[in-house]
Amino acid sequence: MSTLFKISKILFVSLIIVLLASCNTQVNSKNQNQDPLKGVWKLDAFYTLANSDTIVKNYNKVQHKMYLNGHVLWNTDTDENDIDWSGYGTYSFKNDTITETLTSTSKSMKSDINTYVIPIDLNVNSYKQVNKYYRNDTVFKNIEIFTKID
Repeated sequence: MSTLFKISKILFVSLIIVLLASCNTQVNSKNQNQDPLKGVWKLDAFYTLANSDTIVKNYNKVQHKMYLNGHVLWNTDTDENDIDWSGYGTYSFKNDTITETLTSTSKSMKSDINTYVIPIDLNVNSYKQVNKYYRNDTVFKNIEIFTKID
């Protein structure tokens, strides 16, 4: 084998290694920038606190949320009065907070308020959200725990 051929072969192999490393870096950086909420989530637990006392605990409530490309879609079973609760809109996730702006909702959700700012505790395949609201002198917290299913 000629020296020129050996050098060409070494350069070719080096080029392949550099290209593969470059591709791997691009894939890893894409994964790092990937939306951690992307996917389908199922409600596993729901409970309501009133001034720190549990007043409602429901582990049978069926609810799903789907996050994809900046869009959110969620639904739940009808309530005991056969009222439908669902919504669709956009979302963003920053600093452990989801901001959902619903542009289409079921009749029960119609309101002047269509943007919800929800702090969450995010784990790899689950998250907990706490929605706080006030009625008279009582502080209510709806706590929902979701698990990623897809």
